[in-house]
Amino acid sequence: MWQTITDCGDLAVLLPISMAILIWLLLRSGRSAALWFACALAICIGATAGLKVLFAVCPPDASLQSPSGHTSLSTLVYGGLAAIAAVHGRDWWRNAAAAAGLLVVVAIAATRVILNAHTFTETVLGLAIGAAALAIFVRPYWRLGRAELSLRPLLVTVVLLVVSLHGSQLRAEDFLEAIGVQLEADGVSCR
Repeated sequence: MWQTITDCGDLAVLLPISMAILIWLLLRSGRSAALWFACALAICIGATAGLKVLFAVCPPDASLQSPSGHTSLSTLVYGGLAAIAAVHGRDWWRNAAAAAGLLVVVAIAATRVILNAHTFTETVLGLAIGAAALAIFVRPYWRLGRAELSLRPLLVTVVLLVVSLHGSQLRAEDFLEAIGVQLEADGVSCR
């Protein structure tokens, strides 16, 4: 069960969902909204990847090896979906969307610790990165207005992507760790 939940936070699932969100935003909400989401996505991925490389070279603590990428990107993507649904949905839908988004993010974060993929601290760091990126998107998006837009195409696409890609994996950690090892071999050191 835990693996099933954590797989919803894999890069192989979240990148296509992110592209679906970007396309939907571009078509329904305009360039500005899509640009804010793209910036938030770049910051989330960049900060997570950058810290993974940095920690491979210079771990700040023995218990802190790598921020949780599943958690950071899930916070942005599923939190972003919840925010979009809250902005464009009816009153009862806003609360349901917020609760669902929070539940999915917390569940994925918890599985990272339960499955010993990350420590509690690494998972909280992932949550912090994702929450900061989510704030970059949500603040301006909320101000764009609450026009009712059909969320059905976006939500159906997301469900189809999760179902079809569930269990797929993109092992970015191995690549990022290799970058850190190469940097160390090239003489980059924190000492």
